[in-house]
Amino acid sequence: MSTEARVRIHSHRLMREVPTSDHEVRVDSARREVVGRKVKEKPRWQRRLLVHVSIFIVSFIFTAGLLVLGVLLWVRPDTLLPILAVGLLSSAVFVISFASLRMMILHGLFDEYPNKEEDPGLAHHVSKSIVYGFIALVVAIILAGMLIKIASAQMF
Repeated sequence: MSTEARVRIHSHRLMREVPTSDHEVRVDSARREVVGRKVKEKPRWQRRLLVHVSIFIVSFIFTAGLLVLGVLLWVRPDTLLPILAVGLLSSAVFVISFASLRMMILHGLFDEYPNKEEDPGLAHHVSKSIVYGFIALVVAIILAGMLIKIASAQMF
């Protein structure tokens, strides 16, 4: 067995052993350890949240522009089918743009899994991005409804 393979096996998370000590563990040191792990994880979640919010905003603006362009160029007054077609097309564009941007940024630009053996695989990442895209689509529809309601409100 090569040295590189042996190093990879021993560095895997399942092969790591917790060092045991002869003296008893103090509560304060355990608390410091837990707080230290939380502080390490915090920037990762903040970065992921920032990435998801920025991807949502970019996809929302892109899809809103496409929707307005589709309504102006294709939809005629008093026709229901083209309105539904433009709505479904813009929904598909939103999900596709959100999922592809998420894949490109989180799994292409940032290296989320430095140890490739812990990586769940491309199919997992793609399906998770599509699911997140549909969840973001629901949020976008609610946000668009709220914006339309605010814009159509009259001041008394």
